[in-house]
Amino acid sequence: MKNIISEHRQDFSELRRLCLICHGLDLTTSSLSLDSSRLNVTESIETALQNLLSSNLLNLAIAIRVNLYQNKIAQSNIELPDSAWLFYGNDLTVKPATLKQVCDKIIHADSVGKSIFPNGMWKGESKIAIQFKGVEFGKKNWTLDIVLERFAEDVLNILNDIEAK
Repeated sequence: MKNIISEHRQDFSELRRLCLICHGLDLTTSSLSLDSSRLNVTESIETALQNLLSSNLLNLAIAIRVNLYQNKIAQSNIELPDSAWLFYGNDLTVKPATLKQVCDKIIHADSVGKSIFPNGMWKGESKIAIQFKGVEFGKKNWTLDIVLERFAEDVLNILNDIEAK
């Protein structure tokens, strides 16, 4: 008998695929708030978007963690100052989140939220972040804000840097 799997495998091609899906989902969900959007977000569309965002974010976080644990991405403490920020408790000090923190928080979040603004309220100049909230070790409340488009780009750049070496 031949063993077809000996460890979890999430190669860089799979990471790129998931990053591109998440990148597109962020652009899609943000564009629904623009004046130019012609789509009426019905309950069915909202449910489909929730399922797509949730499953692809979780798959991306797990795929990155597999690569971190297998040391294919050697630095778990890479800070992401342009795409992810972590707050603890009532401390509103902006702290860039690390790649591992982002993955951990996506997986362990108690709540996830991304707003879609009514037409005319948002001019599209800034990015709409996804917000994750949870409790660390049963004690410390945390909030993670991610601009998913930029996070996906950061991960793609990290992968390109690793392969260039």
